[in-house]
Amino acid sequence: MRVLCLILGILLLPVSSSAAQDFQFPDISGWKKSGEVQTFSPKTLYEYINGGADLYLASDFEELKVAEYGNEKKASVIVETYRHRTPRDAFGIYSQERLPDGDFIIIGAQGYIDNNILNFVYGNYYIKLSSFNTGAEDREILQMFAKKMAENSGEKGGLPSILSAFPSEGKKDNSEKYITRNFLGYTFFNSAYTADYELTGKGFKLFLIEAADKNECKSIIQKYFRQIKNPEREVTEGRYTVSDPHHGIIDLFWKGAYIWGAVDLADADLRSKVLKSFEGNIKPGK
Repeated sequence: MRVLCLILGILLLPVSSSAAQDFQFPDISGWKKSGEVQTFSPKTLYEYINGGADLYLASDFEELKVAEYGNEKKASVIVETYRHRTPRDAFGIYSQERLPDGDFIIIGAQGYIDNNILNFVYGNYYIKLSSFNTGAEDREILQMFAKKMAENSGEKGGLPSILSAFPSEGKKDNSEKYITRNFLGYTFFNSAYTADYELTGKGFKLFLIEAADKNECKSIIQKYFRQIKNPEREVTEGRYTVSDPHHGIIDLFWKGAYIWGAVDLADADLRSKVLKSFEGNIKPGK
């Protein structure tokens, strides 16, 4: 009886998030999987994308599964499913590889298609499709595969909702990115969202750092001031204009659990305007 109870207890244990999200490649009419599905972990990812693995690992990569499909016409489609720890991590790697001027399509949270490739992000997954010998039906085939993969991922949701905090005026389409670690090269600038802008003929970047709480924000700013050898001062919520030896004049604002600012924007009046627009969209919380 005790053994039976033990077995039942094991069976009723919660399934880990990784196991629950294990991706299963669907059957697709007219196509057959060629060979076994390949699986790569953070330790073995370099075996598949040697030279590019570090960027994925920095975005909290958890697992890659790769399958190849073929048909009777000797066409093939390779499907790569990169699973990351959170949806924002998946968006992060997708956003850094995305083509800003790509042909965007409605698939998952966002996707784009180009010659023989279709990439999209959906929940914790960044899914990449590559086609070979598909001829004039290439786009149709890639979109059919993408739809099947999205349906099979079991994921829901769109792009990170925090992106709506970025001011719309002057923002370049599809320029938003999420950088998990080391924004601007600083180890304490993590969880940073960015977007590119152009106003009155001036190009610049806005950023938004999402911290755990206001205490972490204060610690981040204190570390930043020490790093750039800014004169010691009492750090409180509000605006700061500093001279960064590597990035020039940077305006930043701290409120609640968020720090936002502007980079590569010399016009002081314009900096004030965009920071004020940002502030109106931020919900401090935390």
